[in-house]
Amino acid sequence: MAITIPEELQAFVSRSVASGRFRSEDEAVQKGLKLLRDREDKLEALRADLQVGIDQVDSGQKVPFDVAAIEQRGQELLAGR
Repeated sequence: MAITIPEELQAFVSRSVASGRFRSEDEAVQKGLKLLRDREDKLEALRADLQVGIDQVDSGQKVPFDVAAIEQRGQELLAGR
């Protein structure tokens, strides 16, 4: 497959290869596409999780919003770092 990369991105790819970050332009493009795919996969999973929550609310399955409990859990998570 042949692709055309805009000039400003070509310069970025060339600098990345010249600096040794990537062994070739192909490797740089492949890494970029993998990162894009991973990002899209995460967004898809997040959308699915959100839909579960929306469906639960629509069906009447609601959980009270407890700010104090949320703050407490956040403090516990931060303390565990």
